[in-house]
Amino acid sequence: MEDYYNILGVSPNATAGEIKRVYLKLAQKYHPDRHTNKEAKKEAHDFFSRVTAAYRTLSDEKLRAKYDESRVKRSTDADEAKDIQAKNLFARALEHINNGEPWPAVNLLRTACSYSASPVYLSYLGLAQVYTKRNEKDGFKKLEHAVKQEMFNPTLHFNLGLAREFVGRNAEALRSYQEVLNWSPNHKKAKLAVRRLSVARKGFFGKLFRGNK
Repeated sequence: MEDYYNILGVSPNATAGEIKRVYLKLAQKYHPDRHTNKEAKKEAHDFFSRVTAAYRTLSDEKLRAKYDESRVKRSTDADEAKDIQAKNLFARALEHINNGEPWPAVNLLRTACSYSASPVYLSYLGLAQVYTKRNEKDGFKKLEHAVKQEMFNPTLHFNLGLAREFVGRNAEALRSYQEVLNWSPNHKKAKLAVRRLSVARKGFFGKLFRGNK
């Protein structure tokens, strides 16, 4: 269903006077009698009918109130539908990531992000991009932006840690995992990651010092 406010080109907060002025201008411009060409006359008639229907509703206080109520409901229903779609796409994307298939995950998460502005979806999209080994720079931008949006969310820090570790930036990855534990001290995967990277770091420095003897 077309939005009557969009048809007239006015704001939903437009006054009755503004709506009437816009309608009169449009009615004058698109009245079928102003056109002689058959095709142009038909197009003008179609648009004139839509403009008139919109005006009849919006110029009547009771009809406008009912229309505004239904308009809000349609908008809410659409938002709920988008949220459900985004969640379904996200669930499928996680399966691909867990199976080591980043490309399908990227495509699914891009669509999920178009339905929802959730920092979690953005973070996983960035992680999947890094895993493809072709969109590393853009992937890290998304991961870091997601963290800035929700600094308190341990999942976002953990994803950034995974991406950093994946490309060999282990010192930075360790800091990300430690940040996870600041927000969620019992995060099992972060604990394992900190232990893993700490042992690797000690082993590296041990070899380095033995080599300098």
